[in-house]
Amino acid sequence: MKRTSYVDNQGNPIDHSFESKKTLLNVFFFIGTILPLIIIGFMIYTIVQNNKCIQLYDNIKTSILEYLKEEDQIPIVEGESIKVSLNKLYKGKYLSKSRTNNLTCTGTVKVTKYKSELVYTLDINNCGNCSTDKRYKSWSAEMNSYPSNKTIVDVIPYYNYYERQVSMTEWSKLYDSEDISSKKSKYGVKLPEDESQLPKIPEGGSIVEIQAEKVPYYRYQDKTWKWYDIIGDYSEFASEQPMGYAQKDENSKIYSEWSEYSLDYPEEKSYRDIQSITGYKFYYEKDGEKIYANNGKYTPEAEVDRDKYDKRDSERATLYRYRDEKWRWYNGQRRSYTSYYSTARPGYPYRDDDTESLGSYSSWSEKSTITLENSTYRHEETKTMTRYRYIYEILSLPILNKPVDKETFIKQIGMTVPEFSMIEEYKVEVTYKFKYKKS
Repeated sequence: MKRTSYVDNQGNPIDHSFESKKTLLNVFFFIGTILPLIIIGFMIYTIVQNNKCIQLYDNIKTSILEYLKEEDQIPIVEGESIKVSLNKLYKGKYLSKSRTNNLTCTGTVKVTKYKSELVYTLDINNCGNCSTDKRYKSWSAEMNSYPSNKTIVDVIPYYNYYERQVSMTEWSKLYDSEDISSKKSKYGVKLPEDESQLPKIPEGGSIVEIQAEKVPYYRYQDKTWKWYDIIGDYSEFASEQPMGYAQKDENSKIYSEWSEYSLDYPEEKSYRDIQSITGYKFYYEKDGEKIYANNGKYTPEAEVDRDKYDKRDSERATLYRYRDEKWRWYNGQRRSYTSYYSTARPGYPYRDDDTESLGSYSSWSEKSTITLENSTYRHEETKTMTRYRYIYEILSLPILNKPVDKETFIKQIGMTVPEFSMIEEYKVEVTYKFKYKKS
């Protein structure tokens, strides 16, 4: 059979087999090209719209918090809530239309104290596509865990209570400030590095407060001098006989301050006391670099903070220091001197100020010993010691057979939850269930 061929207006053959597939190709083109663009566009629109609404909700929450702070109405008792009308926020200038997409939204927001945070449950209308009744349909069933990935969450508190006995421990021993950690703290109180000596609470007790009491402690040292009987013709203190003075008063002997340690051996004198000690170069390392004490000089170990400069070079050197004996020199009648005293002795009215010496420190005591009589010669140091005790509670078994909702609980106790929470003999336990708005 002879096959009939068809041509177009230009005389080109027409392929009817392609024409028959054209519709199907158009469908594939739409599915493969146009439809994905529509889907992507819709997804972008949805994301943009969702972010726009989330920002609006956040603006409302921020305005509510400002309002509650200003009005001193933030719920502070766990489970307690307050409803805030958006009309109040607009009227009080806490919220402006520019923060709600140029719309005047209506409705309320319930603010609930949940543990240490506030949960905002929005029920708002006239907010265009962000109105909660448009975006969300119905509430979910109650659940035990907080649905953190949901936008509109409601917190439902349930209550039980216990009989409560509050007691306190005895005070701990006293701790020096250097024994108290700068980092370790509980209940807002800095604690000792070693907690083993802190008071123990009975089994079943729970700490509710740690008290730290600062106790001042005192110690003193007294200045003493040699006292003498007559003025006489006396020189300043000197190790060697000064010109114009004939006699040395052996009873007036004092010592000069120790010299600085040096690598040089001092000149020997009959009145000179020379000491030697081994010195090292002490350092610590920081970022691979040695940081030396005393600018890298040889130093006795006793004069270095070894907690900081915890390393030393192997090289060593002998260091020297000295002090000199000194006397007063005189002409004519010699004075009589006492031993060291803080106050004048009978018959010795004159104090030789250049013989001043500081006695040893007393033991630390809770009482200051400074008086008008001794204030001229007594030097006192103060330090603050810290002692601790625990305030703890012991609870009974739960009073109710199971936790109940707020309305039932108020009927049981005959007062509001905040009022009941103020009674020390009882402790309220709040547990929670949650539900969220389904989109």
